[in-house]
Amino acid sequence: MEAGNIPFEFTAEKRPLNILRQFVSVFANKGWLDQTLRIKRRDRKYSIFCSNREFIAYRINDDWGISPGIPGWPVCIIDHNQIIEDSEMSELASNEPSAHDWLHCLANGDFEVILEPY
Repeated sequence: MEAGNIPFEFTAEKRPLNILRQFVSVFANKGWLDQTLRIKRRDRKYSIFCSNREFIAYRINDDWGISPGIPGWPVCIIDHNQIIEDSEMSELASNEPSAHDWLHCLANGDFEVILEPY
């Protein structure tokens, strides 16, 4: 099994496709499906996107001292077959939200939409 993949022996509600369906439901109910949004959550900026095929949360780097070639990094990717979280992509300890944290945050409005341009 590759790092970041959810084992298939997990219960149905924890399978990647079922988690993705929950994200799709939240985004569809809010009218955001197939749109990229820029949000702020707990003083951090993210770009989020959800379609019927995937959910992606991308952390936006606010440190202007970093090269423009490094604007940010993915912190959560969910598709039909896998859930990849920041804690599994990095050797360093991560304090980025998990897939379940993202779902709870987005469903309950624990964020603000940023209207400034990219």
